[in-house]
Amino acid sequence: MTDAEVLTLVDRLERCLLAKDEFHHRDHLAVAAVYLRAYDFETALARMRASLQRFAAHHGVAGLYHETLTRFWLLQVEQRLDRRLALCESVRRIQERLPDKGLALEYYSKDMLNSPDAKMRWMEPDLQPIH
Repeated sequence: MTDAEVLTLVDRLERCLLAKDEFHHRDHLAVAAVYLRAYDFETALARMRASLQRFAAHHGVAGLYHETLTRFWLLQVEQRLDRRLALCESVRRIQERLPDKGLALEYYSKDMLNSPDAKMRWMEPDLQPIH
């Protein structure tokens, strides 16, 4: 992806121009990188939350948003983000380093991740701490 393609992806997500099945794990990581490069962590989290909730509501799956997973993935991207690189290179490296969308299961039990509390608010991992 080029810088322009990454920014177009963010724009299309924010304006709900993507079909529900067009937004994948790699795309979540790219959007997280853009937000984290532009804002402090809490502001990036708020932007990601708003974008995902709007996207889910647009596609009629409003209950799909998951606060714990959103923060978890933003933390993972933040730890790997190299702001010295061009945006597209930074996104490419993050996507290479975080290819497994099941990574959260190394930190959280399925029961915790499936709980209503974890979907509604941040929950600390129950299997191992996030480093």
